[in-house]
Amino acid sequence: MKPEPPFTILQNIFKRDHPPIQVTSCHELALAPYHIQQFIDSANDRVIGLAPAYASNGVLCTIALASSERVLLVFFSKNQPRKKNGRDLLHDLVLCADSHTKYAFKMDGVASALCLDFAFRITKAVDVLSAAQDSRDSLGSLLSVLGGEEGVNRPNLTKVFSHDEDVSEPREHVALRAWAAWRAATTPSMIKRLAEVPRIDTRAFCETRLRVLSKLGRDARCLAKAKPTRVENEVDREKFSCKGGKLAVTSTRFQTRILANRNQRIEVESTIGDKVSKFSGKAVLVEGRAAHITLTTAKTLGVTAAGEVETIRITTIGREGPTRSETARADIVRRALQRAPGCTLLEQPFFQALWLAGTGDEPWPKWPKAKGKEADVGLYFPQTRLNGSQRAAARAILSSSDEDRVVLVQGPPGTGKTTVIAAAVNSILSSPHDLERTVWIVAQSNVAVKNIAEKLADAECDFTLLVSKEFHYDWHEHLYQKIMDSVLRSDDLSDDFDYIEHRMLHSRVVLCTLSMLSSPRLTAVTRLVPLQTLMVDEASQVEIGDYVPMLCRFASSLQKMVFIGDDRQCDMPEQLGTFIGKHVYDGKLKTVHRNSAQCCWFVDVKGKEEAKGRSWVVRLPRLCPLLTAWAHLRE
Repeated sequence: MKPEPPFTILQNIFKRDHPPIQVTSCHELALAPYHIQQFIDSANDRVIGLAPAYASNGVLCTIALASSERVLLVFFSKNQPRKKNGRDLLHDLVLCADSHTKYAFKMDGVASALCLDFAFRITKAVDVLSAAQDSRDSLGSLLSVLGGEEGVNRPNLTKVFSHDEDVSEPREHVALRAWAAWRAATTPSMIKRLAEVPRIDTRAFCETRLRVLSKLGRDARCLAKAKPTRVENEVDREKFSCKGGKLAVTSTRFQTRILANRNQRIEVESTIGDKVSKFSGKAVLVEGRAAHITLTTAKTLGVTAAGEVETIRITTIGREGPTRSETARADIVRRALQRAPGCTLLEQPFFQALWLAGTGDEPWPKWPKAKGKEADVGLYFPQTRLNGSQRAAARAILSSSDEDRVVLVQGPPGTGKTTVIAAAVNSILSSPHDLERTVWIVAQSNVAVKNIAEKLADAECDFTLLVSKEFHYDWHEHLYQKIMDSVLRSDDLSDDFDYIEHRMLHSRVVLCTLSMLSSPRLTAVTRLVPLQTLMVDEASQVEIGDYVPMLCRFASSLQKMVFIGDDRQCDMPEQLGTFIGKHVYDGKLKTVHRNSAQCCWFVDVKGKEEAKGRSWVVRLPRLCPLLTAWAHLRE
């Protein structure tokens, strides 16, 4: 395979001129020692910029190496070559060479890909964005490490970095990203800041631990890239107001609600008769269903002078930014790769139990000895008679032995897993031997947490339910009417310990979503009710890496983890359910549908919803005669 002819590019990211940069493109099978030596000779300042390009599954497809005047683009094969080739030369002469320091904007991703895809290591590697003064995923962070906005062509910078390191981007952009990393590393104002960033040296890790960290990082990046880049927001298309470029609309569906996110823009399509107009804007304020959008042009929308009613259609463009939990996870994994001071992720026994135990030479972890003897809690649940498997599961949850520090409760639907949770909680609260033991119960969704809360309420267990304002206010208040006295909304959380103690009324059981555990406003709650026993309901719905922020934040108090769920559970038609019940659950799971296939009809009508019980109704007297006539026709 012959190398491609070299070409030159002119950098357009910085306002200051720079001589043309020569780019050599080479497939790994054609990469020869002289290609690498020629590049190394050009890096006489001992600084190399790196930039990757990944496939959709996160696999490294291309890597660019940059010096002041040269860029070497290397393309990798999908399959591992049978004999030693340019890939190994790159590893030995560049990636693991102590003579040069390597810089990349997201070096943690590069180090992870080298490990997972090629079993390669890298040394003297610097993550440039670790020196940023803003969120890593913002344009401001790039401007920060590139010397500030004054010397940067912002539109060109946005264009070059807009592809999110995807293999589909032009190779010129990959080359420019690598060169920009070199430029950042050699900018006088950045040299001191980058010197304080811990280096990544993956040679210091054993194979097992490095692969675990690398996979945690890659999985998070793949999930982030899977977020949609375009979402049609369901809003009331006729009831809105717009004056002077300020548009106020009402979202009608929680899953597609408008969000105030600086990484996204809003596209508004206005229709009057046959005339369609488009405008752009940013969501600046969202309160419940109400969203306020600032348009780029001062436009007034609504009813025309001729009385025609204007309708609108709203679409959000751009990926939703990372959540607080997602940001924390990425930071922790990166700091672990950097072996940064204070990052103890790999030494935590629960992390070792979940990710390392049983792999390679990793043993079952040892937990620190408790200051006092942990009291045994007896099973006590008079509300319901438990069967044998339920009693065994509940006793494992209540056990204080090191062998039961991590408990897995698995059962098909309808086997009483939620009852086991209630039995364990009731036993802990009823025990006279341990009056300080606390329980936190989490799930992936607010609805799942609410269902557990109702079960605990039926069992007369005392608890506090934490729910986010975004989910509750103006959207789902009706779901919590039965347990409203136990609800504490996220906007009511504060650092005022006395206030939180008054609101929680000495509760030792707290329920919330897993993401809520990353909230910085949780300090007073966790001080009052330390996270000791953690129960995770519907655990099969949780991506295992989502536990990383919680493990680091509550490492000093966490004593037990219980995972409850069914990784094989799925709602399905009767024919498929019968097959699954026979071959997956050994014939123990039966599918029973008492309703006919046409058990309900959906009718799209105009009207106003009102809450009734746990659902909503639309009162339409005019619809009754139509339904009566339809019923007669069916007869």
